[in-house]
Amino acid sequence: MKLRILSKCLIAGLLCVLPLVSLEAADTEYGADNPEVMDKIVRSRMLPVAMTAPHDTGTLLFSDSPEYADKDGILYVDKVKGDTRLYFYHVNQANYPRKIVAMAYNPSDHEVMAGVSGVYYAKPSTSYYDVGKDLSTLYYEGNTTYNRVSVPPLGYAVLSDRLNRVIVAPDQLFSGIVNMNLPDDMYVSAVIMPAAADPVAFMKKQQYLASDDVKLRGTFPGMDRSLKNLIPFTADEGIGYILIADGIQDRFLRGYDVIDDRLSEDVGNYGLDYLIQIKTRGTGLLHYYFNTQGGEYAGVAEISYDDGKGGTASKIVELPRKGLSMGFDNAYAMEYLDSVAAGTTVTIHLMPPGAANLPVRIIIVPDASVQQAADAVREGAQRRLEEQKKQQQESIGDDWARIEKKLHAGRTEEQTELSGKKTKSNAKKDKKTKAKTNKRPVQEDLGQGA
Repeated sequence: MKLRILSKCLIAGLLCVLPLVSLEAADTEYGADNPEVMDKIVRSRMLPVAMTAPHDTGTLLFSDSPEYADKDGILYVDKVKGDTRLYFYHVNQANYPRKIVAMAYNPSDHEVMAGVSGVYYAKPSTSYYDVGKDLSTLYYEGNTTYNRVSVPPLGYAVLSDRLNRVIVAPDQLFSGIVNMNLPDDMYVSAVIMPAAADPVAFMKKQQYLASDDVKLRGTFPGMDRSLKNLIPFTADEGIGYILIADGIQDRFLRGYDVIDDRLSEDVGNYGLDYLIQIKTRGTGLLHYYFNTQGGEYAGVAEISYDDGKGGTASKIVELPRKGLSMGFDNAYAMEYLDSVAAGTTVTIHLMPPGAANLPVRIIIVPDASVQQAADAVREGAQRRLEEQKKQQQESIGDDWARIEKKLHAGRTEEQTELSGKKTKSNAKKDKKTKAKTNKRPVQEDLGQGA
């Protein structure tokens, strides 16, 4: 009896599994941001979007060499004027606390007011991807401030007191951005020194540091780059992509390293702020994605467009949203940016951070292509579900056969046990009958003798 109850409970439990699996598959949403759908999209056929030649403005001072600074001194310096960005990226390779300061020297005989339009830096850390992602986030989320710094004639000035107060421990990476507007020629430098050092006094030592083997530093014409598509994108074109910082379709910045006295190239366009304008037309939704091509990447992108109410919708998307980085050993890694109605001009801001690997792609996908990918994923999931149900049914059949076998064995044991009990009972009855039979003749004899 116990075996029968147990078997019924087991069968009921096994049969409940199939509806649960079916519900799970039915509840899955295969939208534009579904990882499986994105994996289908990124492996689909796509064509490059024709773009205008890059339009660069301003000047970039990029300091990333020596990346691992074991000596104190001037990391990079050059004479600049107008809109300028200093982007530095260095690791404290010494065994004592240090700081990296942005300095200005005025070579003229009169005071110059340097305009500082923004100072951004990430908290020093041994996690390089954390630093790159945090700096990008702060740059696009931060409020723009404007300060005027007085630089005396033939003298030095600290361009940011905030940088002067940041302590960088041994083995920590420190990266920051200083945007400036300089009305006259001025020498701007990134300098690494002991944490307690006086920046002005230290600058007078004029200690210049040699670059490392990578030699990723220099002065580059272009701190901001504007790109536009030549022809408005339509859904009829299928899936399109815009390649960023590959050195061919999108050229690297070329400049000069004045300390090394050599030509230089910013391989990766680090510190270059991209403004990518994508004009579209037609109807339906267009979906925008970010795809790594060169390796591991950690940063952010800002996407904005007309919200249809006279304003601008804008959001910052972490790359990736989940986890620290994306694209390690995977050229198909994708992150969903947004979905926007066709006919809307979309603007994407992107600045490759120091620890990122380039190139990357912005992928534009018509809604029909997303639905096609979603249908393929859904069909695949349904096939897997049916196979899983088949396997479960076969497993239930096997379990039922085993239970039936046990039930049969149990019934046989019960019958044997019952038969044994009957045999014992009959034996007892026979014994009692014999005993009574043996007593009767004695009573009869006694009766006759009386």
